[in-house]
Amino acid sequence: MFQLEKSSLFFEGMAKEHPDLVQNIEIVHENKLVLDESYHTPKYFILNLNNSLRSLLFFIENSIKNSPDWLRESVKTFREQNQREYEILKRLRDVSAHQALVFPAESIITCLYRIRSSQEYVAKIGTGDLQRPGDYSWDLAMKDTDEVFHDLLVFHSMAFMDLEHCALNECLGITRKWFFHVKFSNKANSYDEVVDIYELLCQFSMQILDSVCLAYAEKKSIQFNMTFYNPMKEFNCVNTLLEIDLYPSLFSEWWKEEISPLNYGVRLKKYAGESIKAYDDIHYECYKNLCDSKESYKKLLTKYRDLPIEEYLSKENLNEFHSFIYFNHWHFKSSFKGGLMKYPVKPSEIMHLQRLGKIFLSEHRKEKLCTIASTGRDLKKQLGVICEKI
Repeated sequence: MFQLEKSSLFFEGMAKEHPDLVQNIEIVHENKLVLDESYHTPKYFILNLNNSLRSLLFFIENSIKNSPDWLRESVKTFREQNQREYEILKRLRDVSAHQALVFPAESIITCLYRIRSSQEYVAKIGTGDLQRPGDYSWDLAMKDTDEVFHDLLVFHSMAFMDLEHCALNECLGITRKWFFHVKFSNKANSYDEVVDIYELLCQFSMQILDSVCLAYAEKKSIQFNMTFYNPMKEFNCVNTLLEIDLYPSLFSEWWKEEISPLNYGVRLKKYAGESIKAYDDIHYECYKNLCDSKESYKKLLTKYRDLPIEEYLSKENLNEFHSFIYFNHWHFKSSFKGGLMKYPVKPSEIMHLQRLGKIFLSEHRKEKLCTIASTGRDLKKQLGVICEKI
């Protein structure tokens, strides 16, 4: 479920001392990523926005009330330095938790963009106002951006573009922003302003995570080299949906090069589809290349028992090793007949082999040389145990 601890030695070390803190950091960060992914689907954006508000304020309050001194002080200091933003976000969380969903208003511009990078598009010519919420007809308001994409871009397509989009790195698109009017008073101040709720929430939440991690790094005298907060230009791969995000194949033909979507949400959906296809392909290829006899199964057991650990993932062994480790129960089932009572090894021993193999691969991905060696030895030992019983 939780992956941040496995992503680096920094978070692995933090998790040994403060496991709940690492999990809460991951929840705040994941909620921000889900917000990015759903940016152009209003229903899910609103639901994820409210979840993000609640998880962020829980993180702040929990860090102040139940935490070591270094964490408490880092969060309190950051809160004091960003008091206005904190008060607004706290108010919105209170509304979300106790009154009703925070329901932002939208603003849309339609434009011809020049693409400099996935982090930066330049608006060349278009219509709309991104400084305040807009007022849109019922058939356009609060619709998924891809649903109204062509409806909003008819004029631009006819006025500004040739059909084959001859100008490289230029295409039409729609940028969206989300606003909320905050109006309340507390003991110190009164607030009556329209805020870009996405920008406010994401900047505050990611910067406080960076602040906490830097405070931990300072306490432990170690390096923290990553950052959660990565500012982007006004028009970017989160808030803007481009033509090339929706029909990249045409642009590959028009521009004579391979074009892939840039929008973050589209890329995630594409990756999810490709992952499902790859998962299917891996199982299919494995099934077609299973060991088919006691001798062939024992041959692979012996091979990896005797092979140096550093050669497990060499180019010539990589696919075979993955298949034999991840699907060892399939290889075994294909090689031995007769059912559980006649098998030479127990299912628990096969399960243990697969578990040790996955641990080894996980440590290898993290490039931890000491644990690669120790987990590799454990795997070799289990390969030997099963080999002796066959």
